[in-house]
Amino acid sequence: MHPLGPGIVRDHVRAVLTRYRTDPTVLGNAQLVASELVTNSLACTRDPVAVRLGHADGRFRLSVWDSSPCPPRERPGPGLDAESGRGLWLLRACADEWGHCLVVNGRRNGGGKEVWAEWRAPSA
Repeated sequence: MHPLGPGIVRDHVRAVLTRYRTDPTVLGNAQLVASELVTNSLACTRDPVAVRLGHADGRFRLSVWDSSPCPPRERPGPGLDAESGRGLWLLRACADEWGHCLVVNGRRNGGGKEVWAEWRAPSA
């Protein structure tokens, strides 16, 4: 995993959403979710990951693709000093909606999964 990947994605999300004059709460939540999803994708595979950020119909959608076909799975509540296991809890708390889908054909190796999060896009 490249240590700069999540930070680069956070910076990109901030730059794009700032241009849309996004509400500061949505901006912060989107950066946090982007970092979490990219970190998880990089931990699941040695292949590159792809990040997409779109705006349509009054919503922002962030999606992260990786080549692993394993869907995200929720773990029981992690202990207070656990270093992992909070990703889906965080995603659920910070996004208006989220989900995942398996990718049968298309990107890079022809498979994998895409995990996405959406926010209503009120202007600041």
